[in-house]
Amino acid sequence: MAKFAFILPREEMVAPARRFAQDLGMEVVLNISIITARAEETALRAKELGADIVVARGRQASIIKETVDLPLVEIRLTGQEIAMLLHKARQLVAHIQQPRIGIVTNRNMIGDIRYFDEVLKVKASTYFVDDESELERQAEQAVADGMDVVMGGDFVNEFCHRRGWRTLFLDGTEDSIRSSLSLAQGVGAAMDVERNNTAHMQTLLAYSFNGIIELDQNGMITLVNDMACKILDKERTLLVGVPLTQLMPQEDAEEFEGVLSAGGELYFASLKVNGVNVIANAANVVEGSLREGIVFSFYEMREVQTRGARALRERYRLYRFLARGRFEDVGHLNRKMQQVVKRARTFAETTQPILLQGEVGVGKSLFAQSIHNSSTCAQGPFVTFSCIEGRSAQCEALTTAIRDAQGGTLYVDAVDYLSSAGQYVLRRLLENGVIQGEQDEYPKLVEVRVIVSLDGNLSQLVHEGKFRPDLYYILVPMLLELPPLRTRPEDLDMAINLCLDDCVTRLSRYVVLTKDARKLLLEYFWPGNYTQLKAFIERMVLTAPSRTVSDSYVKQLLEELYPYPSLFEEREEAQTEPPPEKEALLDTLKRHKGNRSAAAAELGISKTTLWRKMKRLKIYDRTFS
Repeated sequence: MAKFAFILPREEMVAPARRFAQDLGMEVVLNISIITARAEETALRAKELGADIVVARGRQASIIKETVDLPLVEIRLTGQEIAMLLHKARQLVAHIQQPRIGIVTNRNMIGDIRYFDEVLKVKASTYFVDDESELERQAEQAVADGMDVVMGGDFVNEFCHRRGWRTLFLDGTEDSIRSSLSLAQGVGAAMDVERNNTAHMQTLLAYSFNGIIELDQNGMITLVNDMACKILDKERTLLVGVPLTQLMPQEDAEEFEGVLSAGGELYFASLKVNGVNVIANAANVVEGSLREGIVFSFYEMREVQTRGARALRERYRLYRFLARGRFEDVGHLNRKMQQVVKRARTFAETTQPILLQGEVGVGKSLFAQSIHNSSTCAQGPFVTFSCIEGRSAQCEALTTAIRDAQGGTLYVDAVDYLSSAGQYVLRRLLENGVIQGEQDEYPKLVEVRVIVSLDGNLSQLVHEGKFRPDLYYILVPMLLELPPLRTRPEDLDMAINLCLDDCVTRLSRYVVLTKDARKLLLEYFWPGNYTQLKAFIERMVLTAPSRTVSDSYVKQLLEELYPYPSLFEEREEAQTEPPPEKEALLDTLKRHKGNRSAAAAELGISKTTLWRKMKRLKIYDRTFS
C-alpha cells in the first residue's frame, strides 16, 4: 500500500489533512508544517521514512519537485476558493466599482481565473514567479500596474504591509486539502497496481527458462533477466546500455535490424549472441504507431539438441521393448474410426493373430501397441520386427525377434516384404507355437501373440503367388482395415491441432493458422496420413515466417515438399467418377475373367506393367471372382 507525506506551509492545515487522510484510509508517514527553506530536507526525510508520494503547496512544492525524486501531488486552490478570495478582496475596496486585483503566486497554485472578472465585477491579473527572488519585483509590478489589492503568500503580504499597500493573504479552505488528498490517493492506488504488476513481471522474468532482454526504441539494452545473463555468460552491468546488435555477427545483426525496422517480428531465428548459438524471438512494442521498444527472448540451441538426442534414445528403447500406445491416444471422432477402435478392443481379448491393413502412416503401429496394452500380454515385451530390413538374414532375425517377444507381443511390420522362408517360420509359430533357429537341434515352444501389418492388400499378394495362402487364412479372420485420414475430416482437424500442440511442447513454438490455411490442410489428400501430417506440421512451424501461418505459405510448402502428384490431384480423383483408363482396363479384365496374362497380351503390355496399373487404379482381383 502506498505511503504518503504531507509537507504544508501553515500549521492550521495539519489537522484537516490528518482528518481527511483517516477518512480516506491513507497511510501517512509524515504530516508537518514547515518554512519554505526546509522544503528539500523535509522531503528527503519523508523519503527515508518510506513515503511514496508527497503532498505539498506553492513554492515548497516547486522546490521538492526540483530537488527530490518522489511523485508529488500539489495542493491547488479550487475554483470556489479563488472566487471567495476575490470576493474578499473586492470588499476591501467596496467603493471602487470594478477594482483591479493582482495575484502574486507560483504557477502551480491557481488555474485560469479569466472567467471570474465578469461574475464578480473585478479585473484580476496574475503575476507568476518561478523563484522567491522574484516576489518583491512582481509585487512592485502589480502596484505599478494600478492594482487596488495585491494578493499573495506570507512574504508578499509582509512586503506590501511595509509599504502601506492593500494586501490579502492567499489562503485556501479545507476544500483544496480534501481534493488534493483525494487525488493523491488515486495516484497511490495506481502506483499499487503498477507495483503489483511489476512484482509479477519481475517474478516471471526471474523464473523464466528463456533469456529475456528488453530494448529501447534505439535497440539499447535496458533490462536483462537472470537467465539471459547465464546463457550469455555476461554480467547484467556489462549488458545494460549496450546495443544488442553489438553482441551479434554482422549478418545476424543485419537480419535482426532488417526485420524489426520493417515492423515485422523475428520468429524462431537462429542467431549468435555473444558467441552463443541461440533460437530467438523478437517483437516490437508499439504504442499507437510509434515503436517504444523491443522484447527479445531466446534460449540456447544446445538445449534443443540435447533434448532431441535424449528423445531419440528413449524412442529407440521403447520401440524395441515397450508399447506406450493406448486406445485413448487414437484420435477418433469419426464414426467409422470409432467402430474400428471398438472392434480392435474386442480383438485384443483373444490370443489370435491380428492383421492390420491401411495406407502408410495411418497409425498401424499405434493400434498394435494399443491392442498389446489391452490384452493379457500387456505385462510382457512388445517387440517390433520390420520385414523391410535385413532380408538376406531375415529368417534368423525373425526367430530372434520371436524369442525376444516371449510372453508378450511380436509386431511384424510390412509383412508383405516377408520372404518365403520367413513366412514359413511365422506359419509354424502360429500353427504349432514353436521356433527353431539354425543352431537349434529341436524346435522350442514359445508363447507369443502376433500382430502383422502392411500398407497394401494381403489378398492381392496371395493371388499373385507371393504370400502363403495357409498363412493368409490364419491372419485374415482378425482383419482390421484402418481408414485413411482424408476420409475422416473431424479426425484430421483434431490431428492438426495435436501436431501444433506437440510443436509447442517439444519446440517451444506457437503458431496460429488462418482460416484459409486450415481449410487448405483439411482439403489436402495426405497420402502419408499421420506420418506425413506430423512431419509437415513440424516443418511448417519451424520455418513459418511469422506466428500467423497463411494459406499462401501452406500451399507453397505443400507444392515444394510434395510436387508429385500435384497438390490436390489425388483428392480430386477420389471425388470424381472413375477415369476412362480405369473403365477400359476393367472391361478388358472382365472379358478375360480376371486373367492378367490374357489381358496384358490384348493390351500389348507386360504382366508387371498391368499389375502396376491395377495397383495405381485400385483394381483388385477379387473384383472378378
